[in-house]
Amino acid sequence: MLSTLFKHEMRATAKTFMWFYIAFVVIAVVNAIINPFALGAMNFNSQSSEMAYMPAAILPDAIRGIFMVLYSLAIGVIAILTIVIIILRFYRNLLGDEGYLMMTLPVSREQHILAKLFAAVIWSVCTTVLIFLSFLLLLLSAGVLNDIVDAINQMIADGVPLNRWIAQGIALMFVSAVNSILMLYAAMGIGPNLLKNRVGGSILAFIIIYIVSQFVMVGVTFSSLSSIIFNPQLAAAGNYTGTDVPGFVVPAIDTLFVGTIIGTTAIAVACWFITRYMLKRKLNLA
Repeated sequence: MLSTLFKHEMRATAKTFMWFYIAFVVIAVVNAIINPFALGAMNFNSQSSEMAYMPAAILPDAIRGIFMVLYSLAIGVIAILTIVIIILRFYRNLLGDEGYLMMTLPVSREQHILAKLFAAVIWSVCTTVLIFLSFLLLLLSAGVLNDIVDAINQMIADGVPLNRWIAQGIALMFVSAVNSILMLYAAMGIGPNLLKNRVGGSILAFIIIYIVSQFVMVGVTFSSLSSIIFNPQLAAAGNYTGTDVPGFVVPAIDTLFVGTIIGTTAIAVACWFITRYMLKRKLNLA
């Protein structure tokens, strides 16, 4: 039954997201073609010692600037709309009028939450990847992507564990997406029982959950870094691979990544149990 709920959730949200994604891709591609930062706007050819003018240079700076502003706004809009759709799908289907029907289905509360969560995480990841790809396209059109790749390869060749950090960063991004969604779900579950105004109660609940989570993350961060900084051996370590980077920086970053992932996961688990409890024991559809 979970798979059926998940398929229904994906179908119900796919059309909305597809239109947003298509509009964003069009804006991102057009902005990349006339990129105001493109080296092609006035590209110097060192071999021929001539200035090569690209199509982007033909357009006035104002037009290219307008499209850059539109692209920046599109990033904010698609990110906000993703969050809004995630909130509305959970609130209307499970806590609003539709909840009377949804809760009569032969499905557990856990399956309802998981179906919403899986779909929300997928769309959050898709939005993040789409924005990241648009950045890459912008850098490519500006002619600086190859330089960035060369710099990254050089750092890896020097022994900097960028591959591990990228993998840890992706894991942290995924865990953070799950955590953020479950925080919203927990707040919406608590809200109707906190204040008579359901929206106001949900906002207040989210603020409380967010503040508590920040205290937890500060504690996790301090604990993670203190285990490295106050380690006499690491504190006395020499420079890293002959550079000016202190020797304890790499293990400090690794420890910070791991600690942040663990702390974020713990908050997500707590929010899961809060959401589950509120929907099973304190569900308020009035």
